[in-house]
Amino acid sequence: KEMALFLRGRMTGFYKAGPSECVKDTWRFYRTSENKIHSVMTRRDMESMFGRFWRYQDTRINLEPLDEEQPRLGGRVTANTMSFDVRTFTLQSKRYHGVYGEDFLTFGEFSADADVENEATLLQIFEEDSEAVVDRHYFKFEDGQVSYSRAVNGSKVDGDIEHAIEQTPLQGAVRDSWSETLFYGVGNAKM
Repeated sequence: KEMALFLRGRMTGFYKAGPSECVKDTWRFYRTSENKIHSVMTRRDMESMFGRFWRYQDTRINLEPLDEEQPRLGGRVTANTMSFDVRTFTLQSKRYHGVYGEDFLTFGEFSADADVENEATLLQIFEEDSEAVVDRHYFKFEDGQVSYSRAVNGSKVDGDIEHAIEQTPLQGAVRDSWSETLFYGVGNAKM
Protein backbone atom coordinates (compact mmCIF):
# COMPACT_ATOMS: atom_id res chain seq x y z
CA LYS A 1 0.00 0.00 0.00
CA GLU A 2 2.99 2.35 -0.18
CA MET A 3 2.56 5.30 -2.50
CA ALA A 4 5.05 7.12 -4.74
CA LEU A 5 7.38 4.13 -4.63
CA PHE A 6 9.75 5.75 -7.13
CA LEU A 7 10.91 8.32 -4.54
CA ARG A 8 13.45 6.26 -2.61
CA GLY A 9 17.11 6.53 -1.80
CA ARG A 10 19.61 9.09 -3.02
CA MET A 11 19.40 10.86 -6.39
CA THR A 12 21.47 13.54 -8.05
CA GLY A 13 20.52 16.07 -10.71
CA PHE A 14 22.66 18.51 -12.69
CA TYR A 15 20.97 21.47 -14.38
CA LYS A 16 21.01 25.20 -15.08
CA ALA A 17 19.59 27.34 -12.30
CA GLY A 18 19.68 31.13 -12.29
CA PRO A 19 23.10 32.59 -13.12
CA SER A 20 24.87 29.22 -12.87
CA GLU A 21 25.07 26.95 -15.90
CA CYS A 22 25.43 23.90 -13.66
CA VAL A 23 24.13 23.28 -10.17
CA LYS A 24 24.10 19.91 -8.44
CA ASP A 25 21.09 18.93 -6.39
CA THR A 26 21.43 15.89 -4.17
CA TRP A 27 18.07 14.51 -3.09
CA ARG A 28 17.67 11.98 -0.29
CA PHE A 29 14.25 10.37 0.12
CA TYR A 30 13.32 8.49 3.29
CA ARG A 31 10.11 6.61 4.06
CA THR A 32 8.75 7.57 7.46
CA SER A 33 5.47 5.62 7.12
CA GLU A 34 3.14 4.22 4.48
CA ASN A 35 2.00 7.62 3.31
CA LYS A 36 4.82 9.94 4.41
CA ILE A 37 8.10 10.80 2.70
CA HIS A 38 10.95 12.83 4.16
CA SER A 39 13.09 14.56 1.56
CA VAL A 40 16.39 16.40 2.06
CA MET A 41 17.90 18.41 -0.80
CA THR A 42 21.25 20.19 -0.94
CA ARG A 43 22.21 22.46 -3.85
CA ARG A 44 25.75 23.31 -4.87
CA ASP A 45 27.07 25.58 -7.61
CA MET A 46 29.35 23.36 -9.68
CA GLU A 47 30.83 26.33 -11.57
CA SER A 48 32.57 27.61 -8.44
CA MET A 49 35.98 26.21 -7.53
CA PHE A 50 34.90 24.19 -4.48
CA GLY A 51 31.23 23.64 -5.32
CA ARG A 52 29.84 26.55 -3.32
CA PHE A 53 26.90 25.56 -1.13
CA TRP A 54 23.68 27.35 -2.17
CA ARG A 55 20.76 25.81 -0.34
CA TYR A 56 19.57 23.21 2.15
CA GLN A 57 15.92 22.14 2.01
CA ASP A 58 14.07 19.72 4.29
CA THR A 59 10.61 18.62 3.08
CA ARG A 60 8.01 16.46 4.84
CA ILE A 61 5.54 15.09 2.28
CA ASN A 62 2.18 13.68 3.35
CA LEU A 63 0.20 11.67 0.76
CA GLU A 64 -3.58 11.42 1.26
CA PRO A 65 -5.11 8.79 -1.07
CA LEU A 66 -8.56 9.35 -2.56
CA ASP A 67 -9.31 5.63 -2.19
CA GLU A 68 -7.84 3.92 0.89
CA GLU A 69 -8.15 0.49 -0.81
CA GLN A 70 -6.10 1.59 -3.85
CA PRO A 71 -3.74 4.31 -2.61
CA ARG A 72 -1.43 4.19 -5.64
CA LEU A 73 -4.15 5.52 -7.93
CA GLY A 74 -3.67 9.01 -6.59
CA GLY A 75 -4.66 11.60 -4.09
CA ARG A 76 -3.74 14.88 -2.42
CA VAL A 77 -0.30 16.01 -1.31
CA THR A 78 0.63 18.30 1.55
CA ALA A 79 4.31 19.22 1.88
CA ASN A 80 5.94 21.29 4.62
CA THR A 81 9.32 22.73 3.69
CA MET A 82 12.04 24.31 5.79
CA SER A 83 14.95 25.74 3.83
CA PHE A 84 18.12 27.69 4.43
CA ASP A 85 19.53 29.78 1.58
CA VAL A 86 23.24 30.40 2.08
CA ARG A 87 23.45 33.11 -0.60
CA THR A 88 20.96 35.35 1.22
CA PHE A 89 21.46 33.83 4.69
CA THR A 90 17.70 33.40 5.15
CA LEU A 91 15.49 30.73 6.68
CA GLN A 92 12.20 29.96 5.01
CA SER A 93 9.19 27.82 5.86
CA LYS A 94 6.44 27.03 3.33
CA ARG A 95 3.43 24.79 3.04
CA TYR A 96 2.77 23.31 -0.39
CA HIS A 97 -0.30 21.52 -1.76
CA GLY A 98 -0.65 19.25 -4.75
CA VAL A 99 -1.60 15.87 -6.18
CA TYR A 100 0.07 12.55 -6.86
CA GLY A 101 -0.53 9.53 -9.06
CA GLU A 102 1.12 6.20 -9.71
CA ASP A 103 3.94 7.78 -11.74
CA PHE A 104 4.11 11.42 -10.63
CA LEU A 105 4.11 13.66 -7.58
CA THR A 106 3.62 17.40 -7.85
CA PHE A 107 3.14 20.09 -5.26
CA GLY A 108 3.35 23.84 -5.23
CA GLU A 109 2.70 27.11 -3.52
CA PHE A 110 -0.61 28.69 -4.44
CA SER A 111 -1.47 32.38 -4.34
CA ALA A 112 -3.00 33.67 -1.10
CA ASP A 113 -6.51 33.96 -2.56
CA ALA A 114 -6.58 30.37 -3.94
CA ASP A 115 -8.73 27.78 -2.16
CA VAL A 116 -6.42 24.74 -1.90
CA GLU A 117 -9.25 22.57 -0.49
CA ASN A 118 -11.01 22.83 -3.86
CA GLU A 119 -10.02 20.04 -6.28
CA ALA A 120 -10.35 22.31 -9.33
CA THR A 121 -7.83 24.70 -7.77
CA LEU A 122 -5.40 21.84 -7.04
CA LEU A 123 -5.60 20.65 -10.65
CA GLN A 124 -4.46 24.08 -11.84
CA ILE A 125 -0.99 22.92 -10.83
CA PHE A 126 -0.79 21.19 -14.24
CA GLU A 127 -1.52 24.38 -16.18
CA GLU A 128 1.63 26.09 -17.42
CA ASP A 129 0.51 29.70 -17.02
CA SER A 130 -1.90 29.48 -14.10
CA GLU A 131 -2.03 32.63 -11.97
CA ALA A 132 -3.05 30.57 -8.93
CA VAL A 133 0.26 28.62 -8.85
CA VAL A 134 3.28 30.59 -7.64
CA ASP A 135 5.90 27.82 -7.37
CA ARG A 136 5.56 24.21 -8.62
CA HIS A 137 7.76 21.13 -8.00
CA TYR A 138 7.19 18.10 -10.24
CA PHE A 139 8.65 14.58 -9.90
CA LYS A 140 7.86 12.13 -12.69
CA PHE A 141 8.65 8.43 -13.11
CA GLU A 142 8.91 7.25 -16.70
CA ASP A 143 10.85 4.40 -18.36
CA GLY A 144 12.57 3.48 -15.09
CA GLN A 145 13.87 7.03 -14.60
CA VAL A 146 12.84 9.73 -12.11
CA SER A 147 12.90 13.29 -13.43
CA TYR A 148 12.43 16.64 -11.69
CA SER A 149 11.27 20.06 -12.83
CA ARG A 150 10.31 23.30 -11.20
CA ALA A 151 8.21 26.16 -12.52
CA VAL A 152 8.27 29.56 -10.82
CA ASN A 153 6.01 32.57 -11.42
CA GLY A 154 8.65 35.31 -11.70
CA SER A 155 6.12 38.09 -11.09
CA LYS A 156 5.26 36.74 -7.61
CA VAL A 157 8.60 35.40 -6.30
CA ASP A 158 12.20 36.58 -6.52
CA GLY A 159 13.57 35.01 -9.71
CA ASP A 160 17.17 35.51 -8.57
CA ILE A 161 16.65 33.24 -5.56
CA GLU A 162 13.92 30.81 -6.67
CA HIS A 163 14.90 29.28 -10.02
CA ALA A 164 12.83 27.49 -12.64
CA ILE A 165 14.34 24.14 -13.67
CA GLU A 166 13.59 22.26 -16.88
CA GLN A 167 12.52 18.60 -16.76
CA THR A 168 15.78 16.78 -15.97
CA PRO A 169 16.44 13.12 -15.17
CA LEU A 170 17.85 12.35 -11.73
CA GLN A 171 20.59 9.73 -11.42
CA GLY A 172 20.03 7.23 -8.64
CA ALA A 173 22.99 6.39 -6.41
CA VAL A 174 23.56 2.66 -6.32
CA ARG A 175 25.81 1.41 -3.58
CA ASP A 176 27.31 -2.04 -3.22
CA SER A 177 26.13 -4.10 -0.30
CA TRP A 178 28.70 -5.15 2.29
CA SER A 179 28.66 -8.72 0.93
CA GLU A 180 29.39 -7.57 -2.64
CA THR A 181 32.22 -5.38 -1.42
CA LEU A 182 33.64 -8.24 0.62
CA PHE A 183 33.35 -10.74 -2.24
CA TYR A 184 34.46 -8.55 -5.17
CA GLY A 185 36.73 -6.21 -3.26
CA VAL A 186 36.79 -2.45 -2.83
CA GLY A 187 39.12 -1.88 -5.79
CA ASN A 188 36.68 -3.32 -8.33
CA ALA A 189 34.31 -0.42 -7.83
CA LYS A 190 37.02 1.96 -9.04
CA MET A 191 38.12 -0.09 -12.08
